[in-house]
Amino acid sequence: MSTLLLISGSQRRESWNARLLDHLAFSLQWQCAVDLLEPRSMGLPLFDQDLEADADVLATLTALHQRFSQCSGIIVACPEYNGQATPLLKNTIDWVSRLAHIDARFGNPFFNKPVLLCSASTGWSGGALVIQNLRALFGYVGAMVMGSSIGIARAPDQWTADGFQFDGTTESQVEAALSTLLQWTEHFRKMSEAELLSA
Repeated sequence: MSTLLLISGSQRRESWNARLLDHLAFSLQWQCAVDLLEPRSMGLPLFDQDLEADADVLATLTALHQRFSQCSGIIVACPEYNGQATPLLKNTIDWVSRLAHIDARFGNPFFNKPVLLCSASTGWSGGALVIQNLRALFGYVGAMVMGSSIGIARAPDQWTADGFQFDGTTESQVEAALSTLLQWTEHFRKMSEAELLSA
């Protein structure tokens, strides 16, 4: 079974993007394993090469790198800060992508990893700019970024006591994006298994 790593780019306790990930996790629970990466558990300092030899930083980074490496695919939900990814998310990707350069025992955990980009916003854009920004970032580190994405505009208007309640069109788009991601993750998971067997 595939495992998806779900990452929120927001540290805010009542984050709309964290709520969106909870909604997606509920939709996925019978189709794959879900590893929800809590923002407050990332625990990495602002990226600084002078800290690359720090034992505590390396211990945290190694554990985080392992979660990225072991997943079959990634779902990212990030708010838009001045049209860009949040410092938390960018810093995490910078550190995790760096470990292979620090220690040759580690590889690139993003290489050919399917990634679905999402954003929930309080405005009308549905995080269109941050999704574009993240597409460049994850593409740069070697991920297979899906063409489709999930953008939720005016998130508070779609929140109820029972969680998000999307209209039929939005829900269909969400389901289609998740279905495509699962197909990608299963394909690459089988490819990885075949490569290990032939090694």
